[in-house]
Amino acid sequence: MTGATSGIGRATALALAGTAGHLVLHGPEPEHDVRELLAAVRAALRPGTPLTYVAADYGDLAAVTGLARQIRAGTDRIDLLVNNAARPGPATRTIGDDGNEVTLQTNYPAPVLLTTGLLDLIGRDAPGRIVNVASATHLSATLYLDDPGLARHPYSPSTAYAHSKLALVTYSCWLAAHRPRPSLDVVSVHPGVISTRLLHAMFSIGGERPEQAAATIRYVAARRDDNGTYYDERRPAPPNPQASDPATQDRLHDLTARLLRDHL
Repeated sequence: MTGATSGIGRATALALAGTAGHLVLHGPEPEHDVRELLAAVRAALRPGTPLTYVAADYGDLAAVTGLARQIRAGTDRIDLLVNNAARPGPATRTIGDDGNEVTLQTNYPAPVLLTTGLLDLIGRDAPGRIVNVASATHLSATLYLDDPGLARHPYSPSTAYAHSKLALVTYSCWLAAHRPRPSLDVVSVHPGVISTRLLHAMFSIGGERPEQAAATIRYVAARRDDNGTYYDERRPAPPNPQASDPATQDRLHDLTARLLRDHL
């Protein structure tokens, strides 16, 4: 579970704890800064269930590669990967050290890089599942494959966020069509309008409690035989038409390979 130390991720970590056989949580903070959360999760685990915390900054793709390496060192099988880590768009367009617009990097190529680094462990010996936490904002976005960093298109924090989430949903559809084994399902989910720091950084609206989103993610995580589905909360729904278009999926895949060429 990535992005597990605040908001939706924190609530979902607690919601999944009682069913986990080995729970691996990720966050950007060092472990000593999240001791309270880890203690709460540990109390919710079944006796004897291992809990592992790994820290990585998604603003650094080399750190994401290291995150995959640390996870692999601790397990040889993954039943469920929840890609939840995300950030809001900053007030002004910002390019990070890897040369990518920072919202895009955290919300799209970073989770793709982690997923790719773990893909052979997911659904290998038993049914496996990837749940990519998306956003309904992707429905109104346009995927600019010729301008992923929004250098030539109008920028706003919400535009950057929706653009990155459309890329994630499109990737989910592509991976579902190219999954390495039929025992692996790939889905994406809009968890609802949830009151988190991420929401309030971009939108002046209220939202539901993070526990509601956690229950939704847990519900979607438990589903089967729905490979490629986009969920609007608990309801299967059509994604943005760009995400469903095989030609767009392939073009995004080619772009992603270029963005990650030094890290794959």
